[in-house]
This record gives sequence, C-alpha cells and structure tokens, in this order.
Amino acid sequence: MSNRKMLTIGLIFSLSSPMMASPCDEATELNYQAYESTRQGFPISRAKHLLERALALCPNHAESYNNLAELFSTESDYAQAITHYRRALQINSNLSTAWHGLGETYYKQDQFPQSLEAHLHACQTDKDSRQRVVELLKDNRYAVTEEGKILEKESLLLLYDKSRRHAMEQLITACGLKAKIRHVIVFRNLVFNTSTTTLKQASTRQLQKIASVLKMVDPTMVKVKGHSDAQPWRGRSQSESKRLNLRLSQRRAESVKNVLVNEGFPKNLTQAKGYGSNDPLVLGNSPAIWAKNRRVEIEVK
Repeated sequence: MSNRKMLTIGLIFSLSSPMMASPCDEATELNYQAYESTRQGFPISRAKHLLERALALCPNHAESYNNLAELFSTESDYAQAITHYRRALQINSNLSTAWHGLGETYYKQDQFPQSLEAHLHACQTDKDSRQRVVELLKDNRYAVTEEGKILEKESLLLLYDKSRRHAMEQLITACGLKAKIRHVIVFRNLVFNTSTTTLKQASTRQLQKIASVLKMVDPTMVKVKGHSDAQPWRGRSQSESKRLNLRLSQRRAESVKNVLVNEGFPKNLTQAKGYGSNDPLVLGNSPAIWAKNRRVEIEVK
C-alpha cells in the first residue's frame, strides 16, 4: 500500500488509546501492520489476511476496504479492486483515496469515462486526481477508444446519458475547471478489413454494447460518422484517392448503422454520413497520423 493512502490510517492510529481500544481501533492497527508488511517486502497475501481480519473486527472500516482494493489492483484483479473501492465509498463517500484508486483502476482498463468520473469526485482534495482529470479532459481523451480496446456499457452510459453528462459537468465546475462532456465518442476500435466495409469480429462486439446502451438512453437521433485517412490509393491520383476515401467512409458508416439497426436500435433514428479525409483529428501524412484519423464517431442527440 502506498504512503499517501496510509496517511489517514496513521493519523487515526496515533489518536487511538491502547487502554480503550475498540474493535475498529484494532482494525486500524491491523491496517498499519498490513502497510508495514508490504513495505518490508512480505507477500501480498500476508497483508490481505491482516486486512480481512480487520474487516472481521470492524465490518464498516472503510480504510480496510480501500487498502484491500489497492492490493487487488496491484495484482491486476481489477474486478475485486473495484468491488472493494466501491464498498469503501458506500461507507465513506468522501474518502478521496478510494475515489483516486477507483479512477486509476478504471484507467488501467482503458475505461476512461469511468476513470474521469471517479477522479472528479476527488479532484478538489487530491492533487493526483486533479492531474488525471486535466489529462483526460485534454483533447477529449476520455471520449476516445483505441483499436484493440472495448468500451464497456457503464463508460458508454456516462457519455450517452444526458443526466450523467450533466452530473460530471457539475463536478468539473466544482473542481474549478471548464469543460463540457462530449456526447460524441471516437471509436478507433471499429476496424474494417483493408479497403472494405467488412467489420472485424471485435468491432461487432463493441457495436453490440453500443446498441444496448442506445436503447437504454432513448435518444432522438444517433449520427454515425465515418472518417478515413488521407492515404492515397495505389495507382490513383490524389483527387481520385480523395473521392474513393469519401465513398469508402460513407459505406463504412452505413455498415456501422446496419449493425446498430440489426441489434434492435430503430432505423429511423439513425443517420450515417462519410466525411472521407476532410475532417482529420491530426494534420500530416504518416502511418501514425493516418491511424489516428481513421475512425468512426457516434454522436447521440
């Protein structure tokens, strides 16, 4: 466990009287022992056992849940980490170390909308959380999903549900920052076979999750926007390549729309438009820049 997260525990322990130790005082002492155990290089299992004993003594000991969550996160057991961070926050919703840890756990999983939301809850009191918020807001990083990643339903809901976006904007204001949460998500993980409109299997899984969320938030309109790179077609002129890229982006947008419709989202509430290479996110001509500009954006009205 990190020094920053053990500070509160150390302060609490120093104020406890050995002559009047309650079960929760003992739980705090066990947290200190768990910290010392990890600091001295003992196996994580030893610290986890101490924290489990602490919770047996004091079931509502938020710091014990928080520190257990950190150990689970260290082991990359993110599901258990999230469960324990959230239990800590149920007990003490102002525990900034738990919000920070939860935000970092989501960040490690590339669930940037959920990471942003968690860090916003600690933004006023935790400088590391504030720094992460600034990073995620820059260039709308929280609303970009890279190739090979899957944005889960809860992250999609944060950006596509109007009330959830509004709640995050209020947290941003409370943090002393200025930003609007986008209702457009950039999907670089919606990948097609080269020069075709055929989606790869992982892309279909992402679209199934998107369709499920769209049916939950009941939007008035969904706009699918296809964007290609400016890479020239072999043997074609620059103007001909631009025309072909525009046509390809339109067809790919329509392919995405068709999957959403096949998954049960109303066809009359879905629009598809291709922009070719006319609206790049990054200027320049190189394989790395082309990869950033190849994308599908899905906007919810």
